[in-house]
Amino acid sequence: MYCSDTVVIGLSVSLTGHYKLQGTSSYKGVLAWVDRVNSNGGLSDSSNSCRPVELVVYDDESSATGVENNIATLIDDDQVDIILGPYSTNLIKLATNLCHKKKRLIWNHGGASQDLHTYGFDLLVSSLTPCNEYFTSLADTTNLIFDSTLKICRVSNNKGEFSPKVSGSAVESLVMKYDQAAEILEIDMSVYDMELIFHKIQEFVPDVIVFVGTYQQDVDFVINLQNKTKIRPQLICVGAAGLDEFWMDVGHFGNLIVGPSQWESSMILDINHGPTLAEVKDNIAEDAVLDYVFMQAYGMGLIIEYCISACKTLDEQVLRRFAETVDIETVFGRFKIDPQTGAQVGHKMVLVQWDNGKKYALTSLERTWIPLGYESS
Repeated sequence: MYCSDTVVIGLSVSLTGHYKLQGTSSYKGVLAWVDRVNSNGGLSDSSNSCRPVELVVYDDESSATGVENNIATLIDDDQVDIILGPYSTNLIKLATNLCHKKKRLIWNHGGASQDLHTYGFDLLVSSLTPCNEYFTSLADTTNLIFDSTLKICRVSNNKGEFSPKVSGSAVESLVMKYDQAAEILEIDMSVYDMELIFHKIQEFVPDVIVFVGTYQQDVDFVINLQNKTKIRPQLICVGAAGLDEFWMDVGHFGNLIVGPSQWESSMILDINHGPTLAEVKDNIAEDAVLDYVFMQAYGMGLIIEYCISACKTLDEQVLRRFAETVDIETVFGRFKIDPQTGAQVGHKMVLVQWDNGKKYALTSLERTWIPLGYESS
């Protein structure tokens, strides 16, 4: 148990395992927010005095068992005041269920689950656009050219929620625009190995490929696609392409690939709470990468700070009720939740495209989409 003179924040996050890359970025985002709060004197309480924030972090090793143990420890042993959720759609479901059983509020910054908000969890606040909306602007952002049939190949892992819903949002966007002209090849990567997947793609000769797996699966697919097939689609969408590290891992193979991002530095924001991007940059660790995973964790910290400062209490029922009234814009973007479910309804996704090592936002004035096979001007 920690000192009552501090506000104790508990975090279970993946510092090792499959989600190490994203989990580490999440941790650094939370840590940067904690440093900001403490440099400003802490969080105000009912007596209008400020209490410093103390962060308790456990590595969940990207596993369900790790999350289960960590959440139990944070609640029962550490008795933390605030619980931040883990990274990943699957792990946040488990963490939320555990908090629900203990009647504790969880602040979800790392799992873009849509299903999570259909289970009746009343102590849940989410800041991310749900995964079924990741590619909803794809058809409007791109201008595909084809003869009579638009051939779309969708590759996803249908054993979970995130992969099929993210890839499905891309296909649905295109089908809504092109309707009967679309022909779709569905490939479940949980059934077929990569050699057979490449073979199926080669036979289909798609105009569009949508591939959403784990980060490493996305990287391996992009690196090997040109070597394993002779096709040249107009558009390739990959789930991991929104991360800054993507280009470092795929190099020139990632040129002109499109991906989804919860946040980009070029987004036009009307911030009415918290620091500007320049202020964030001036006060972060040298090894921190300002990608969307970092910013979504940092942004949730700003929401927690706003709610506690307004309510002058750590009572989680009060904080949850207040959160449903909040409609503000931070450096991470707009925050507004559905009052009943806690699902995020205000924040918007950004589609990005890589061009010679630089990532451009397609849903801003910064850039228009360039088809594969074309050079940027």
